[in-house]
Amino acid sequence: MSYRRWAVAIVFGVALLAPAAGAELAAWDAAKVGDIAKQLVPATQALYDTFYKQLPPMGGSGQTRDFSRLKLVIRHLKSEAQELSSALERGEGHDETFPIYESLMQDVRDAQEIGARIFATEDLKQKASVARGLLNQLGPHYDPEFETLVPVAR
Repeated sequence: MSYRRWAVAIVFGVALLAPAAGAELAAWDAAKVGDIAKQLVPATQALYDTFYKQLPPMGGSGQTRDFSRLKLVIRHLKSEAQELSSALERGEGHDETFPIYESLMQDVRDAQEIGARIFATEDLKQKASVARGLLNQLGPHYDPEFETLVPVAR
């Protein structure tokens, strides 16, 4: 390969591997973001209610601690969804609600990590899927590098 072809290959190869520099946020549409956040409130409530109906693992199963941690994370997720929706209803914009979004997404990451280690029923997976779909709509409005959330693999 000639020097010129090799140089072109390196430049394009690096460009293909580099993160999307300058990725842009989805246009801020307060009504749309507020509507998504409003839908997230009952979705996280349903997830919370469904999780609380689950039978906790038997003591000594190794999953008791994870179950308790996940219960706390889901309760916090529900609370943050309500806070985000309320803040948007009060007319707060992107910059004011960004910390709430960040906290919400930290809860999501924690729930995914813990959830990968414990058993989940089909109804719980379905409720998580609804919340995940709404978060996938919300994410691009807050994070230009947002990666679509996918179901947890066990």
